[in-house]
Amino acid sequence: MIPEGLVLLTSVALTLSVLRLAKQKTLVQELFCIETLARVDVLCLDKTGTITEGTMEVEFDVKISNVDLNEIIGNLMHTLTDVNVTAQALKEHYPCQTTFKPYYVIPFSSNRKYSGASFYDQGTYYIGAYQFLFPHGNQNLEELCSKYANDGYRILVLAHTDKIMDNESLPSDLKPCGVIVLSDVIRADAKETINYFNLQGVDLKIISGDDPITVSAIAKRAGLKDGHKYIDATKLTSSKKLQEAINKYSVFGRVTPQQKKEMVLALKEMGHTVAMTGDGVNDVLAFKEADCSIAMASGSDAAKNAANLVLLDNNFNAMPHIVDEGRRVINNITMSASMFLIKTIFSALISITTIFFGQAYPFEPIQLSLISACGVGIPTFFLTYEANFVQVKGDFLKNVLERSFPSGFIIALGATLITNIGLSLGYEPNMLSTVCILFTGWNYTIALLKVYKPLTIYRKIVIYTTQLIYYISMIIGQSILELTDVTFNWLMVLLALIAFSSLLVDLTGFLFKQLEDKYIKYK
Repeated sequence: MIPEGLVLLTSVALTLSVLRLAKQKTLVQELFCIETLARVDVLCLDKTGTITEGTMEVEFDVKISNVDLNEIIGNLMHTLTDVNVTAQALKEHYPCQTTFKPYYVIPFSSNRKYSGASFYDQGTYYIGAYQFLFPHGNQNLEELCSKYANDGYRILVLAHTDKIMDNESLPSDLKPCGVIVLSDVIRADAKETINYFNLQGVDLKIISGDDPITVSAIAKRAGLKDGHKYIDATKLTSSKKLQEAINKYSVFGRVTPQQKKEMVLALKEMGHTVAMTGDGVNDVLAFKEADCSIAMASGSDAAKNAANLVLLDNNFNAMPHIVDEGRRVINNITMSASMFLIKTIFSALISITTIFFGQAYPFEPIQLSLISACGVGIPTFFLTYEANFVQVKGDFLKNVLERSFPSGFIIALGATLITNIGLSLGYEPNMLSTVCILFTGWNYTIALLKVYKPLTIYRKIVIYTTQLIYYISMIIGQSILELTDVTFNWLMVLLALIAFSSLLVDLTGFLFKQLEDKYIKYK
């Protein structure tokens, strides 16, 4: 009754998937995530390093006050210890200088969205997002930043106070000194990959810590169909507002690490299967909550260690291959499991009826071995590894039972009637067992043809070849299998059962589904 071969078949199928993904330069750290990806219906993308290449460069800067931006930013870059892509771009454009003597350093924080340093005799300089440096607004500055953000640029503001700060709070007299305009290069394959997910019906959410206007502009250029639907996450001050926004918007800017986590949890509570991509420490919290997490190899060690999958070449275009591989595994294992459970179902049902009616069990162990080999083992082995990228729908166990129960029930019913009626009329047990095994073999053929629809040439060859082997084995191994000649009367009964088997299987399947639907509705 135990489908022991299914465990081996599942392990082998998953292992082969890992090897296929390795060829796509994808490291699988958690085996189960392959199956999870097949069911993903919401994919959360971090802009930097996912849609974009993860490298930035300073395009130009705009002075607001009469200061030397090169000297100020050069000293800031020398003093700050930030190692993110933004800091690297600034260091390349503004060479480090040591003309200022540092007093206190304010490191960058994903929550604050700015960093800075105070210098002796110079005051304190801040560099970061204008919304966070000037939370109470600055109309002229906001108009200037919005102008460049609408074109897809990333904007940083340099601000100054004469106070020498010794903490991370913002002074009340902060004044803007200049605006630094940076560009973020979109991956060449981003548009094609996003279009793939759009066609597959996967809802894409871009979650970034950058300005929502900038992220929206990049999203639209990358081909996101709802790229114009954006919101600033700083306005999502409650869980209720966040849940409402997650359904309404596709682009989220100024998102904190904690908010990323809350968004993933909100999507899961709505019944979605969520995958999350990212490359930074700020993505780790969301990674741990996502059903499947994907990190870039160029990202932080913390992100890579927390992720289920790592894209070794930072190749976002590997995502469709990963999803297809997940679908191949779950679709083929679903079909294989359906065939394995047929034997489990009819064996269990016949065992119960044998106990109640007190008659002989209709099959010999060696006969069940032949059924298992030709009806399940050989065909599922060859059919488990074929390409099958159909979108996965429904619950695994529900799908398996809908396919396996009708055939298992009809085999159990037929074998029970044949055995009990035959023995009551005085027929030989071996002859009745022969009728049962012929009836079972025919039903396995029907089951294979139904489970593996649509029938490709390859599937037809595998199914009909294994069934031919089944009947040839019975002829050659007649004595070993303890089979005997069938009388004319029982041959007619067998032909009648065979003729109506397909109809009975369909009818049982229909009734089973009706009962299942009523149970789900009642539940």
